[in-house]
Amino acid sequence: MSEKFVEILTIPFIDTNMDEFINQMLYPRMRNQEKTFVVTANPEIVEYANEHQDYKDIITNADYITPDGIGIIMASKWLNQPLQERITGFDLMNELFSIANEQALKVYLLGAEESVIEKAAAKVQQQYPGLNLVGHHHGYIDIEDETLAKSIADLEPDIVLTALGFPRQEKWTSLHYPLFKKGLFMGVGGSFDVLAGKVNRAPVVWQKMRLEWMYRLIQEPSRWKRMLVLPQFVWKVRRIRRKVQRS
Repeated sequence: MSEKFVEILTIPFIDTNMDEFINQMLYPRMRNQEKTFVVTANPEIVEYANEHQDYKDIITNADYITPDGIGIIMASKWLNQPLQERITGFDLMNELFSIANEQALKVYLLGAEESVIEKAAAKVQQQYPGLNLVGHHHGYIDIEDETLAKSIADLEPDIVLTALGFPRQEKWTSLHYPLFKKGLFMGVGGSFDVLAGKVNRAPVVWQKMRLEWMYRLIQEPSRWKRMLVLPQFVWKVRRIRRKVQRS
C-alpha cells in the first residue's frame, strides 16, 4: 500500500490509523522479519529534534514516526493536512503485545527503574501468557555500551521496547540497530511505569477532552519545565499557518 506522510515542523508523520498501521504496515514487516524502527513523537520531541540535529537525523531515519500527542494532531489540522488519528506509544505497545500473544513472538523490555521493570514484566506475562518474554533489564545503563545490546541481540527478539525516555531510547536503538538481524524497535517513554502501576494513565474522559497532558502533569509536577515547549511549538505552527494562508 502507498504510505502518506504529513510534515509538522520538518518532521514527517505517518498519516494512518491504528488498525491500518498495525495490520497493513507493521505486521507484514514483522512476518517477513524486516527490521523496523518506530518513533512515537509529541510536540516536545519535535522541538527537541529541531534543536539537536543528531537526534533529528536519528528519528527522521526511522521507518515510521507516529503522532503521539494531541498537539501534533491539532497542528496538522491548523496546517490543513489533518492526520487521521493519534497513535500513542502506550496504545501501540499494547497492540504489539496482543500480536505477540497470538503469534508467540519474542519480546524484550528495556528501561525504567529495576523495581518498575520487574513489576511491568510480571504484568505483561500475566496478561499475555502466549507472549514469549525473553528478557528485561532496567534503564540505568550506559547507552553506548554494547555488552547488554549484544546479549539482547543474541536472544533474537521480535519486539524490543525501550523505556529510556527520549532522546536516550531512540539513540540506543540507532547505536545498536546493526547488531540485530530482525525485530521491531520502539521507544515507549514512561509506559512501563503505567504497566507497573507506578503512574496512572489519564481516565478516558480526560483523554477525550484532550487533557491527558494535564493529568500527567498533576501526577508528576516536576514535568512542568518540559511543558514550556508547548507554547513555543504552537507559536511556530501558527506562524507557518499564517504564511500558508497569505500565499
